[in-house]
Amino acid sequence: MEPYDLLKQNFLNFNLRKVKIRELLYLDQSPTDIYTQEHGRFLVFIHKNTSFSKNIFHKMIQKGVLNLFVHDNEYDQLIHYQQDVLRKSIRSLSIGELKENAKKVCNLLTINMEYLYRDPTNDQVLELQYQSVRNLGSFLQRNSNLLPFLYNSYIQQKHHFIFAQPMLSSFFVFGCLKHAGVFNERDIESLFVTSYFKDIGMSAIPTEKYEQQGLSIHDKKILSEHPERSVEILKGRIPLSPNFMNIILKHHTFSLLNKENILFIEDEQANYQVSGFETMIVSVMDIIAAMITGRPFREPTKVFAALELVKRLVSDHYPQEFKLIVTFFKSFFHSIR
Repeated sequence: MEPYDLLKQNFLNFNLRKVKIRELLYLDQSPTDIYTQEHGRFLVFIHKNTSFSKNIFHKMIQKGVLNLFVHDNEYDQLIHYQQDVLRKSIRSLSIGELKENAKKVCNLLTINMEYLYRDPTNDQVLELQYQSVRNLGSFLQRNSNLLPFLYNSYIQQKHHFIFAQPMLSSFFVFGCLKHAGVFNERDIESLFVTSYFKDIGMSAIPTEKYEQQGLSIHDKKILSEHPERSVEILKGRIPLSPNFMNIILKHHTFSLLNKENILFIEDEQANYQVSGFETMIVSVMDIIAAMITGRPFREPTKVFAALELVKRLVSDHYPQEFKLIVTFFKSFFHSIR
């Protein structure tokens, strides 16, 4: 290797950052040079402002080439371009092929959720995420029959579980409330949004730590406090009423279990405060979504095993509501087959 080439490679080694292929899949043009690495050398794979098809990335994945890079100081350009694609996609959600439009928006939302976790105080990223989730909820009101398809296709995308969990649990919240037939559209949309943003406080812990089976005592404490952190992050920044903020605050109630899996409640007033139906349904759907999707340290459980745990948690206080949850999931997963 010539001295100049060696110098250039060393420079790139210190000034490139890895990007995920999924961050590029929905772009039709590169906002920056995109590099790949072959035999230890960084090579320009796609030049800036070059148009391309996502098929090129599918071929890379098939070949096992997963590492792509951009200049660190140009990464924000990629984020902004990605967010523009989300804005355009959410505006045209009801135009054309509805299934593919909704699938695309769900994936773009999850990519943007990762950007929000990195910088939860960024008002621009939060506003985009909120408006997009709200529009998706409105779209689902008119097209709730797409939920099984969206769930199935979304699972196949294999997003990191920390960023996928809000979408999956919110699909279930929306579907179950729609299935119940007693909630108005406004409340269903608000609970959909509430469910989606309830875990933003988990951004206080670096993402890679969630891949470990055992968190440190300090990290477990931070994790246990994430509902409060979520409220702190969201309060006054997105238009959710105090009632919905209270659901976020109380949504981790079922983590307060003793060794016999009995919910610890000090008095009847506490029972009313932490166990309202809306809080219960958001909490339960979060539990089910977490259990039936895999983690790096465990395999997914069957939906019936998840429902068995939920039965032990809520059926005594909510027997009719538990029956509603069971009938919803029977119908939901039957639709996927």
